[in-house]
Amino acid sequence: RVEALGRLTGSVAHDFNNLLGIISNSAHLIERLDAAGAMQAPLSATFRAVDVGSRLTQNLMRFAGRQRVRALPLEVCPYLNDARELIKIVLGKRVQLSVHCAPEVPRITVDPSELELALINLALNARDAMPQGGRVRIQARLADAAETSDLPPGSYVRLAMTDSGTGIDPVTMTHIFEPFFTTKSDGKGTGLGLSQVYGFCQQAGGSATISSRPGEGATVSMLLPATARAGALDAPMALQPERGESRAAAGQRLLLVEDNPDLGETTEQLLKAYGFTVVRAVSAAQALQCADDGDAFDVVLSDVVMPGEMDGLAMARRLRHRHPRLPIVLISGFSTALVEAFDFTVLNKPCAPGELLAALNQAIARAGAPAA
Repeated sequence: RVEALGRLTGSVAHDFNNLLGIISNSAHLIERLDAAGAMQAPLSATFRAVDVGSRLTQNLMRFAGRQRVRALPLEVCPYLNDARELIKIVLGKRVQLSVHCAPEVPRITVDPSELELALINLALNARDAMPQGGRVRIQARLADAAETSDLPPGSYVRLAMTDSGTGIDPVTMTHIFEPFFTTKSDGKGTGLGLSQVYGFCQQAGGSATISSRPGEGATVSMLLPATARAGALDAPMALQPERGESRAAAGQRLLLVEDNPDLGETTEQLLKAYGFTVVRAVSAAQALQCADDGDAFDVVLSDVVMPGEMDGLAMARRLRHRHPRLPIVLISGFSTALVEAFDFTVLNKPCAPGELLAALNQAIARAGAPAA
C-alpha cells in the first residue's frame, strides 16, 4: 500500500508542480506590467504561496523516492557525533540523548542533507511522544540477516532512534509511513515527517521500519546500504545553475518543449518578455522534427514527463547525438527519469525567472554559443 501511495504521490506532485508553474509564471508576467506597483501585496502573497507549495511537493517527492539526491560516501560514526548537538537542540532540554556507534560500522552512500532531515524528523516525533521528557537513544551498527531479509543481498547499516515515549497502537502502526497521516492535533504536524524518512531510505536502496507498543516507546530503524554496494547512487546528481543576476536574451531562438498547454503558454510569454524568440513543441517527436528541419536554435528548454513513447530525457539525448553543439536544459516537477539526467542541467518546477535565465545563459556559454 505504501509503494502504491508513493507512485500516486509522485504523480500528484508532478501535476501540482505544473499548476504552481502556471501561477508563478503568470505572477512574474504581471509583475512586469506598468500597473504592477499597485499589486505588490497580492503578488508577494502569490509568490509566498508558490514557495510553500513547492516545499510541500518536495516533501511529497521525498516520500515517492523521486527527489534528486546528491549522494556522497559518509562515515557514520563521525557524522553522528557531529549531528549530536543539533539533535539535542531539536529534542529540547527535557530529553536525554545518548549515541552509540559500533566500531565496525562501514560507510554509507547517502545525501547528507536528506539524512540530517530524516534525523530531525525522527527527533521531532520522539520529542512530541514525550511531553514530560524522557530518553532518546541513537544506535548505529551492521544490520543482521533477519533485519534485511526483504532487501537485496548485501551489507546494510542499521541506524535506529529509540524513544521512551507513549508508544504507538497497532492501528496507527499500519498507517505510520503514509503521507499526511498524523496523530497530532490540527496545526501541530503535517504528516510528512515519517514519510520523508521512508522515501529517503527507499531512494538510498534500503528501507525503514518501526516497532512499538503502547506505553513502551518506539524504535524507528533506517536500513541503509553499505558503501560497497551503494556506488550507483552517485548518478542522480544534476548540474545546478549558479545563482546571480541573469542577462536577458537578445532575440535568441529557443525551442520550448512542453505538453501542458497552459504552462507552455505562460512559459513562452515569460521567455519572450526576456527577449527570446520562442518556438514551441508539444511533444518529443515534434521537437526533434523542428530541430531536424533546419531551424537554428540557440538553446532548448524541455519538460521531462511527456506523453508518447519518448520522454524529455530520451529526446534530449537524441538531440545531443544529432546536434552535439545544441545546449539543452531540462525542467520537471517529477520524473523517475531524472535519476539518469546527471549529464544535463535540470531545473525544478516551479522555477523563478532569474534561475531559469541563469541556467539558459550558462548552457549556451558552455556549448560555445554566443552568450545572451
